[in-house]
Amino acid sequence: MNWEAIFWLAAMVIFMAAEAMTVTLVSIWFAVGALGAILVALLGGGLILQVTVFLALAVVLLMGLRGVVRKHFTPRI
Repeated sequence: MNWEAIFWLAAMVIFMAAEAMTVTLVSIWFAVGALGAILVALLGGGLILQVTVFLALAVVLLMGLRGVVRKHFTPRI
């Protein structure tokens, strides 16, 4: 059994739950990063590569897409 993939799956669920509770568009990017780490774990990548993919995806998506997505989903009053 691939315990690393199970860990990343649990992390993804936690990040998604946190995003559902806060709706700040921060945790969702970490959930996507965890999904990338799951794929690396299932393909046999080592822990260092998993953590690198997780952090890279999360940071790039957070910095690159948060403003764009927030602009389209923030209600205008």
